[in-house]
Amino acid sequence: MKLFKLKSIHLIHIILIKRGKPIILWFPGGSLLIERFPMDKRKLVAKNKYDSVHEELLEVGTRLLSSERLTEISLNTISDYTNVSKTTIYEHFSSSFNAFLSEVIIHVGKKIQNIYTENLSQDPSSNTLLIFRTWYEFNFTNIMLMRNIYASYILLVDTEYFPITPVLIDIEKQLKDLEFSMKNMKEIVRIFYVSVDDILGNPDGKKIDHVMKDIEQYLIDFTNS
Repeated sequence: MKLFKLKSIHLIHIILIKRGKPIILWFPGGSLLIERFPMDKRKLVAKNKYDSVHEELLEVGTRLLSSERLTEISLNTISDYTNVSKTTIYEHFSSSFNAFLSEVIIHVGKKIQNIYTENLSQDPSSNTLLIFRTWYEFNFTNIMLMRNIYASYILLVDTEYFPITPVLIDIEKQLKDLEFSMKNMKEIVRIFYVSVDDILGNPDGKKIDHVMKDIEQYLIDFTNS
């Protein structure tokens, strides 16, 4: 057992290292308090296992939305694509299919975010164009997935589970840096969603460049106004 003493003006801290687990003894005003640090190993293992299973379920959900009709997916069907039990699946999403959809949508949003994050610069205009283009291209290369996601938005619109994806949060941040008003923000996002609907309905990679020119022109017009 190792013993360390650290003196301060009002306290004496004695740190005991026992079996690799630090135990901090506090002596404020003569009383004794004990604090274990860091998190109990069993709790840490349990948390890591929970996080790992949750990530697996979100990946399964992403694959299902990429290959099946939304109407054919449920919490029960998830168990056909994983070794995780139905009971555990229901526990992870509080027995709510809406909660499952919401988390999968945010999970996919993080995937999109990871594509462009390292290429962001100090220029909010360039960043806005980069984020929109990345989002467009992801839509185009993941047609079934994104069709199901936008259908899920309709399903979740009036519920507590309506998701705000990290991509939209990033776009809002860039537009705020450009001093866009809320009205202007809504307009540029409207342009995006209208064009995405067109791309998902009639996939054509050439449309991406056309739409990006529209968004770029909107940014230029706003900057010059």
